[in-house]
Amino acid sequence: MSLPSAAEVEHAEWPALKEVASALGLNPKGRSAIVRQRILDHLRTAREEAEWRPGKAEQAVLLTHLGFADAAVKLWEATISLDSPAPWVGLGTAYERAGMLEEAVKCFDRAIQMGDVAARLHKAHALTRAGAPDLALAEIDRSLADRPGDTRAWAHRAALLESMGRWDEAIAAHTRIADLTHNRFGLARALMKALRFQEAEAALASHLADHPEDAVAGNNRGVCLAKLGRWKEALDVLRRAAAIHGRDVGILNNLACVLAAMGKTDEALRKLRAARRIAEDPRVLLNEATLLGRKMPAVAQERYARVLAVSPKQPEVLAGKRVTRSPKKATKRVVKARRKARPARAKTSAKRRRRH
Repeated sequence: MSLPSAAEVEHAEWPALKEVASALGLNPKGRSAIVRQRILDHLRTAREEAEWRPGKAEQAVLLTHLGFADAAVKLWEATISLDSPAPWVGLGTAYERAGMLEEAVKCFDRAIQMGDVAARLHKAHALTRAGAPDLALAEIDRSLADRPGDTRAWAHRAALLESMGRWDEAIAAHTRIADLTHNRFGLARALMKALRFQEAEAALASHLADHPEDAVAGNNRGVCLAKLGRWKEALDVLRRAAAIHGRDVGILNNLACVLAAMGKTDEALRKLRAARRIAEDPRVLLNEATLLGRKMPAVAQERYARVLAVSPKQPEVLAGKRVTRSPKKATKRVVKARRKARPARAKTSAKRRRRH
């Protein structure tokens, strides 16, 4: 039987209390207070015996995630058995976190030999970190040969191919993921990275047809449309995304860029000011300074200064600061330069007079 709670025992009537005592194998005879205490003592002892404590494997997993890889390695080594691949995977993961990649690969190989197919992905990850992407890709392909519908393996393959610059293959992997998950957002992001904006826009349009409230996808579609020069469509899509998520700085910034490109500078500045009130993102400050330009040079200079505080060598900021220098300061620099040049001219004239 399931054990009653202490509260149930405390408030149980005498007949029910005797039944509980009998069911637990306790003596139901005696005064009610004594029987009640007898049951409560039994419950406390039984629950103490049943209390769960983490074993070495659970402690090793926790230590690995917390970053104490060396301590985790020692615990995993104590759990190794000849018939279970899981501790070998755990030990390999701890070795990988500790930077001992060669040892990690050996552990994953042992788990693979014991029949753990998923260990191939762990091995591929370790090989990637060890600077052997081709070997890692081979392991992922072997894993996919056994489990062709494994989206995690396909995602790993796509990410690895992207890092290698093999975009056609990476996009093919993302296409496979889209077919398996019926979600084309990842494919669209990969197409954008490959600068294939027309295909990316089509994928995002398909995604938004099923997920119309996805503001992030709407933002990305707006960017694609802007890259394609389809400004009116981009404006409509970004306004819809901003209506869904009005406090997203990235959406407001992109909306302002499209408005500025369409000649709607005042509205663009209003969007940038709204974005700046949410967060002082360098992109927002830079775009605001660019739009202010000659119109409000002092304010533009102040915006550029804020960006420089975060990114001192930002070329766009340095160029902008040169363009928006105050005319008064520029005049002072010219006058100063002329004054420095005068004595030199005076000396030259004196020399000429002496010659004559």
